[in-house]
Amino acid sequence: MKKGIVPLILIIAVSLIVALSCEKAKEAILQVTIKGFVSNDGQPVVGAIVLIFNDNQIDSGTSIDINNENINGSFTGNDGGYTIIRVEDGTYYVVAVKDENGNKSYDLGVDPIGWYGHDSFGIIIPDPVVVSGVDVSGIDIDTMYAQ
Repeated sequence: MKKGIVPLILIIAVSLIVALSCEKAKEAILQVTIKGFVSNDGQPVVGAIVLIFNDNQIDSGTSIDINNENINGSFTGNDGGYTIIRVEDGTYYVVAVKDENGNKSYDLGVDPIGWYGHDSFGIIIPDPVVVSGVDVSGIDIDTMYAQ
């Protein structure tokens, strides 16, 4: 009877190790981050909401509530730095909004807004950010527009 128990315990132990390894791998993938800084005229923007979207369109009234499970984002700290966690693989546009009236939605003409992108004749053209299993850093936004 003892001979039959040892292989059974070994099989259970190996199965448990494999299951835990798969769970750890899944957690590691979900821990991918996007990091950067938000500034305006060289000064850090404190308390801006930085979000990732699948397209480069944000309309007035769009929710910017990062407590909503369908929205992934972060706040900027005292140095303007931010870290968005649990970013799944994909292509995103990164936008920063300074929610001036605190209503957790983007309001055209009220809330300054800026995109990660490149300068084209004084206007920032949004650039996509590709996430593929590794952290992405240097996604800086250096111009906020008050429209």
